[in-house]
Amino acid sequence: MEQQILRDKLTELHEELARTESLDNSTRTILEDIGKDIQQLLDQPGDKHDSRYGSLTSRLRASMVHFEVTHPRLTGAVENAIDALVQMGV
Repeated sequence: MEQQILRDKLTELHEELARTESLDNSTRTILEDIGKDIQQLLDQPGDKHDSRYGSLTSRLRASMVHFEVTHPRLTGAVENAIDALVQMGV
């Protein structure tokens, strides 16, 4: 059940990242990297102790601060993904 919730939240975040426009180049690069990691986790899920989840959680938290003002919809999607990861114990 937790794994499916996480997959759903990561899918939502991945879709929101794809819709996000008007970003500077460095922000776009960060989001593209996060998007690739999300897609990899969706394609090849690992167990909740997989280091890829912890790395993704850290980067999502860092990006969320930046997006709170500039991209509120993206912030909501990031928060949902972080919550799902935390609920899994990542």
